[in-house]
Amino acid sequence: MHSSKLLGLCSVSVLMFALHANATVINGVNYKQFSGSGTTCPDGSKVLVYNNAKYCKAYRANISWTIPTMRTNGTALPINELKGYQVYWTRSSDNAKGTINISSNTQAAAAFDVYTPSTYYFAVSAVDTSGLKSPLSTMVQAQLGN
Repeated sequence: MHSSKLLGLCSVSVLMFALHANATVINGVNYKQFSGSGTTCPDGSKVLVYNNAKYCKAYRANISWTIPTMRTNGTALPINELKGYQVYWTRSSDNAKGTINISSNTQAAAAFDVYTPSTYYFAVSAVDTSGLKSPLSTMVQAQLGN
């Protein structure tokens, strides 16, 4: 068991892609299946019914980072001592926030899909097998939607 924290992640980047998993393009606009109730999407637009399924406009940020190889005390961090990552996000329009838990030590990216257009902020922390967390990475921002 190591008593030192993990080294902060070297870099975090956000890429926005137009096509989403479980999404469809209708008239040149990206939509994702919507499971909410009612006929209004979270962004205030009308729910689109297509092939008997409900859709709302959707936006995606692909977040990637560098896998850490050293602890803050300068000792090596073998990959088998790395448990995974936590991706933290906040939304500027209403201060909503959350965490995406990644339980793979070799995964260096995560997709983040949202229905609500806004500026989003992301930071990543690594977690070792003892439960120790790294300091947060540098925060990055992405404008998703209008």
